[in-house]
Amino acid sequence: MEGLKMKIRGIFSNRSARYGTHMLITILIVLGILVLIGAISVRHHWRFDLTKTKRHSLSDETIKVLNSVNKEVNAIAFYQENSGSEGELKDFLKLYKYKNPKFNYRFIDPDRNPTLAKKYGITDYGTTVFESGKNEARVSWGREEQITNAILKVIREGKKVVYLLKGHGENDIATFAKDGYSQAKKALEGQNYEVKELVLLRADSIPENASVLIISSPKKELMESEMKLIKGYIEKGGGLLFLIDPLTVPGLTSFLEEYNLKLRDDIVVDTMSQLFGGDYLIPIVGQYEPHSITRNFNVTTFFPFTRSIEIIKKAKAGITAEPLANTNKESWGETDRKMLEKEGKAKFDSGKDTRGPLTIAAVVTVQTGEKKNEKGGRKNSKMVVFGDSDFANNSYLNVLGNKDLFLNTLNWLAEEEGLISIRPKDTDYNPVILSKAMGKAIFFVPVLIIPAMILVAGIVVLSVKRWKK
Repeated sequence: MEGLKMKIRGIFSNRSARYGTHMLITILIVLGILVLIGAISVRHHWRFDLTKTKRHSLSDETIKVLNSVNKEVNAIAFYQENSGSEGELKDFLKLYKYKNPKFNYRFIDPDRNPTLAKKYGITDYGTTVFESGKNEARVSWGREEQITNAILKVIREGKKVVYLLKGHGENDIATFAKDGYSQAKKALEGQNYEVKELVLLRADSIPENASVLIISSPKKELMESEMKLIKGYIEKGGGLLFLIDPLTVPGLTSFLEEYNLKLRDDIVVDTMSQLFGGDYLIPIVGQYEPHSITRNFNVTTFFPFTRSIEIIKKAKAGITAEPLANTNKESWGETDRKMLEKEGKAKFDSGKDTRGPLTIAAVVTVQTGEKKNEKGGRKNSKMVVFGDSDFANNSYLNVLGNKDLFLNTLNWLAEEEGLISIRPKDTDYNPVILSKAMGKAIFFVPVLIIPAMILVAGIVVLSVKRWKK
């Protein structure tokens, strides 16, 4: 027994055995560290998107929507297996799953699983079905905006309704003409709102389900009975969006003065617009006041043929009015309409005109009764007033940030502030353009030059070793 102990001790006292033992311990420690890192990364992991346009990241709007999801949402994507067409969607759905574990997805080949395809009525490849509870939504060949809207549809309990006043020459949501609002309607429906027209002359009150009432550029004055209904809607805590063009309906101008806003009888002139190839009657707006509507909003907007708005300093009790969007200091409010119409010119008159920055959009909050909102708090009436309606028509809605500002405004009025953010944008296409010489260099360097250098280095090393021998 004693001899066996001496033999074992002799083995471990050997230098090579000691090195082997140390190596084994080191390997075990490294493996332990790797296992620990792997275990930690399962529960705590981070992603970094180093692309210039953040093309591998979700938009702020989508992240806010996912943060609001507190129940299971399941997506079933019906794609042909190994077709390659599902790659982009799969990448997107992975990002959604990463942001919220309650979102689940799977891919089904309708040819291999015809029973499930028949259950969901699938007739085309590329259809994705979203489910949550009893709610269901479908998209075809979905991109981020479509996927996010589908999630919104299945997690919401019913749709909110937006009404547009009709009967006084307002912008028409049914027409595809330049001054129509069909694009605005489409954008609202894409955010899961139901859009309807409202003729107040035939109504006893504004419908109870009206989340927002839009009054967009009426050409004729509203009747006194209609104004009373609107005032009653405000007293009940309703949301109103006024889009009032210059030189129209002075009756509404007087009405808004009751809420600490004065719509000036002018037309905003912005000489800076000409530097960007625009008309001086299309002010460029890049200055926004801090507000839920403009949080993280740093996109330029355009307001063709707009008037300015003055905040009345002597505020009435229970009413708060504040600016939302302002023009630059080079602009002014032109009051000489004859010179604009006849000569097509504008000149600042210090005695009559108002120098910029000018407010062209304002927000009003009115304290109402004890009616509770959806969160159980006191519900105040909300109003947003723009001195222009053209920025949201078919010609200008999709110009730079106009659509974003319009939708942000509606979301705030409808008490959907969690959705307010910049809408998803297409990623930039930045191709790498190589000259003929650069193309040759890229081919010859890795294919010929580098292997040749390695070969020469090997020959030199081998020659040196032989010379030393």
